[in-house]
Amino acid sequence: MSASDHTSGAAPSGNWIANQPYLLLSITALCWAGNAIVGRLAAGHIPPVTLSFLRWSMAFLIILPFAWKHLVRDWGAIRGRLGTMVILSVTGISAFNTMQYWALEHTQALNTLLLQSAAPLFVAIWSLLLLGIRLTLAQAGGLAVSLAGVLVILLQGDLTTLEKIEFNIGDVIFLAALAIFGLYSTLSF
Repeated sequence: MSASDHTSGAAPSGNWIANQPYLLLSITALCWAGNAIVGRLAAGHIPPVTLSFLRWSMAFLIILPFAWKHLVRDWGAIRGRLGTMVILSVTGISAFNTMQYWALEHTQALNTLLLQSAAPLFVAIWSLLLLGIRLTLAQAGGLAVSLAGVLVILLQGDLTTLEKIEFNIGDVIFLAALAIFGLYSTLSF
């Protein structure tokens, strides 16, 4: 069944893992955070472009056996959207990850993990600029709560710490990477 044929939203009853949203979301968060940690550990040992290439090549090889029959069946639809897929690959896969690994050569994994809370802000900005989509009040509230939570962590509850905050080049590179990730996320609508 292709994604376009799947209308009910429910996973097949025989597929246990697909019916475990909390487990899947936890694994996603673990992999996302683990990527920053691995990137930091590899900093100075493996060039960012190489690390990004190796990461996505390994993911490709792991997923290909499961996806092959779907790729063959849906090749017509894929071929029709190949330009979009290339743009998404360049922004979301190549540029974001390479810049993240480059940033991790200059900053701590914790900094990038905390800065990632700003990703929805970048998505909101790109959505407004490219699609004219404005945040709902609930979305803006959720974004504000997320950013406030990170500020409390960064400032350790002391607002006077704001005057002492210094960004290093890695933090700036990662903010640029987040802007690219926001573009990727918006283009994938």
